[in-house]
Amino acid sequence: AAGNGHLSVLEWLHAARTEGCTTNAMGLAAMNGHLPVVEWLHANYSGGFKTHAMDWAAENGQLSMVEWLHANRSEGCTKVAMDSAARCGHLAVVKWLHANRSEGCTKVAMDKAAQRGHLSMVEWLHANRSEGCTTEAMDMAAEKGHLAVVEWLHNNRTEGCTSEALDGAASKGHLSVVKWLHANRSEGCTSQAMDLAAEVGHFHVLEWLHA
Repeated sequence: AAGNGHLSVLEWLHAARTEGCTTNAMGLAAMNGHLPVVEWLHANYSGGFKTHAMDWAAENGQLSMVEWLHANRSEGCTKVAMDSAARCGHLAVVKWLHANRSEGCTKVAMDKAAQRGHLSMVEWLHANRSEGCTTEAMDMAAEKGHLAVVEWLHNNRTEGCTSEALDGAASKGHLSVVKWLHANRSEGCTSQAMDLAAEVGHFHVLEWLHA
């Protein structure tokens, strides 16, 4: 009921039943942006809430909810909040957490932003945070076909990639990425590149790799 914003149902359950709610109630309501429900839970249940309320709200881009939880609740959040917001491309949320919270993020933030093709997020994290990324950033961006992200990481970061970048790009049929990696990176590929391209029918990639 909380996760779906059914306040009248919550009020009835609160009056007629004794089970109460779990710590997921506020988390689900916050994640889905149901502020009246969150306010009601805040007023009627004294404790038992967890950091996942702000974490989940951040992941879903619910900035006004994140701000409300910050102002009215004491649980705060974890690094998952910024990591998840970055992965989902919610730049306004990431900026707010950076300015108003101290938890920060991990390398997962840039890695996952790169995987999803959120170049503006990658650029912002690079300019404003110190966590950086891992080789997974370019590897996963290549596999997903995000050539602009791959090029940016190559020009602005030092982590580089592994052979999984070219293997992954080949397996998904991203010939332009395969060609770029071949021309600009030295990691190369493994036999998996041709095997995977053949397995899923990417003949244009298979033909290029064979040549």
